[in-house]
Amino acid sequence: MNRFLTKFSTNRNIAILFVLFLGFNLWILPSMMPGEKPLDLEIFYTAEEAYVKVEGFSSEVRESYRMGLMVSDMLYPMVYGALFSFVIFRLWQNEKLVALPLFIMIFDIIENIGIINVLILYPEKSHFWGSLAGISTAIKWSFTAITILIVLVGVGKKVLLKK
Repeated sequence: MNRFLTKFSTNRNIAILFVLFLGFNLWILPSMMPGEKPLDLEIFYTAEEAYVKVEGFSSEVRESYRMGLMVSDMLYPMVYGALFSFVIFRLWQNEKLVALPLFIMIFDIIENIGIINVLILYPEKSHFWGSLAGISTAIKWSFTAITILIVLVGVGKKVLLKK
């Protein structure tokens, strides 16, 4: 693992992943998400809250959202997972910390699968899929907060050590 990270955590790869990350956030995902805040940008929601939100979507918005989740939002976790893993490795040289973005990625994909099933089954309601999506969303954002903190502390450490 260390050899892989050393080989691929280059400035060039980080820059490419960062451009892809921006592309997803600024163009690709917004074009495929519902006009109002999508479920995956909530911090947490219950199955009931998920269905209230989905009921507010038109059939065209539900279909577009489902397709966006199935295509773009399945690729996006791989981009940010690699980006943040490489950045953390460069900052900390610690293989264990590199796992944090991978946990975000795993729970994001589980969240996507849950939301996709909520959208496919609608108007039928599945407490299982709605709850799985909401819990996965909360776990994803928890790991995201920890990851961002690790990156900020690592950047701060680098800046202070250069002085």
